[in-house]
Amino acid sequence: MPQTELFFRFDWFAAILLVGVVQGFFMSLLFLAKRPHRQPYHHLLLAALVFTFACMVLEVFLCYSGLMFRVLPLVDFSEPANFAVGPLTYLLFRSLNGNKWTQRQWLHFIPFVVYFLYHILFYIQPEEVKYNAYIGAYFPEMERLPVTIEFFMDPLLWTRYVNELTMLHILLYIMLCFLLLRKQSTAESPNPYFYTWAKFLLFFFVATLVLIVIVKLSYERDLGDHFLAMFLVVQLFFASYKIITDSAFFQPVVQVKYEKSALSEEAKQDLIQKLKAAEQEKFYIQPSASLPMLAKQLHTSPHYLSQSLNERLGKSFFEYLAELRIQEAKTILADPARQHLKVEEVAEQVGYMSKSAFSSVFKKYTGKTPGQYRKTAVSGSI
Repeated sequence: MPQTELFFRFDWFAAILLVGVVQGFFMSLLFLAKRPHRQPYHHLLLAALVFTFACMVLEVFLCYSGLMFRVLPLVDFSEPANFAVGPLTYLLFRSLNGNKWTQRQWLHFIPFVVYFLYHILFYIQPEEVKYNAYIGAYFPEMERLPVTIEFFMDPLLWTRYVNELTMLHILLYIMLCFLLLRKQSTAESPNPYFYTWAKFLLFFFVATLVLIVIVKLSYERDLGDHFLAMFLVVQLFFASYKIITDSAFFQPVVQVKYEKSALSEEAKQDLIQKLKAAEQEKFYIQPSASLPMLAKQLHTSPHYLSQSLNERLGKSFFEYLAELRIQEAKTILADPARQHLKVEEVAEQVGYMSKSAFSSVFKKYTGKTPGQYRKTAVSGSI
């Protein structure tokens, strides 16, 4: 075999890819270590997706750096993962919206399993075949090794057209994600937790498909794959950033403490509608507003009301109450007819007995003090 063992390229591309590989495997272990593994399993699905990305980036790193010459059995080892990205992203979409995993969801992985079994024909080829495949993709100017192939490794030509099949597969799952997003946008009580992650996932999903098309049209074979791998690394680090800044990520979408609740989906929806009616009556401006008081007004239990708020609106009662009060305060502060009111008077009108408590919560939700907000509202900059 040619003396390629000494070839090694380590530039800033290779460095970023290597860091991405380490980050990806670390994140997947982090998600797997999270206990207990309960429905709807969104962190397990994210672990699988991140692990898939890490494997794909690892292969590109080995190829780009030249280290693949030393581990030829790993040539194209992650290629079947092309057909796992779409299902994992879509199922993560579903899970983040609170949809539980069912046995039917395994059907999404049929293309991945089928292609993996088909690709075994390549896995069992001698190293000379894998050497030729590697240099044909990354070093086309190098001389190939003579080899006798005992059986054809791509009888159905799936490997030859794997890029086209991958793009069609991803496009299909992008459409499914859009349909799910559209369905949730028409729901009466959309899940804000879902939308936060849905926008992130869908943006990168679409951008990945666009980049695949651009790279495959601009480069022959796999010469531009390091750009795709770089984009996957960006996704890994952006996901890390979001998780670190979103402390609620590891909280189950359907909280564990409600797992044995007998409250039906219809009852939750009915309770949310009653809650909207109570908002019109401005129950929240009463200083005595509390979870038990509101539950009594709605003819339900505090437990069921808390469950509905958490699962339907994605917030606790105290967060829900604070948001309503701050919204009411913003309306008062921006009203020219009520500019004479002092801040403590505004606080009392929205249910706060303490000026300092009101100012603290107001700044937390708006980034401004009540006085600053009033000045910008009056000047018309809001």
